[in-house]
Amino acid sequence: MISVVIQTLNNQATLPACLAALVPAAVDAIVREVIIVDRGSTDATLEIAEDAGAKRADSLDAAVAMAKSDWLLILPPTLRLESGWDAEAAAHVQNGGGRAARFRAGGWWPFGGGARALLVRRDRFGQPLRKPRRLDSRAFSIT
Repeated sequence: MISVVIQTLNNQATLPACLAALVPAAVDAIVREVIIVDRGSTDATLEIAEDAGAKRADSLDAAVAMAKSDWLLILPPTLRLESGWDAEAAAHVQNGGGRAARFRAGGWWPFGGGARALLVRRDRFGQPLRKPRRLDSRAFSIT
C-alpha cells in the first residue's frame, strides 16, 4: 500500500525511533517497504537501516522508481509518527485520497528545517501539490 522513503545523513541517533514507528504498519501490511537514500553517512546509519531490512537507493529519483507502491511516505529520519498514523494514512489512500496529505507537527512550532512527513501518490511526486490534506496524526521531532 505505502512505500516509505527516508533520506539520511549521519542519522544513527534518530533513525531507530523513526523506523520503530513504522513497525505496526509493516505488520498490518500498510507499509510495504522502506527505502533509504543515504547521502554519505559516516556513522552507523546504514547498518541500522540494513538491520531493519530497508532497501537502499542511490538517489531520491531511484527510490521513487524502485518503489512497489502507488503511494509514497516521504519521511525525514528526524521525525517519529505518532501511534495510529497508519490507520489514518490507510483510510486516506483507500478513500481516493487526492494527490497528497501531510501530518501535523507534534510540537508548538512547525517542523524545524522544513522537515515534513508527506504522503503522496507516486505519479504526483516531484510535481506541485498545492494544498495537501492535513491528517490528524502528528509527527514529532526526535531529540
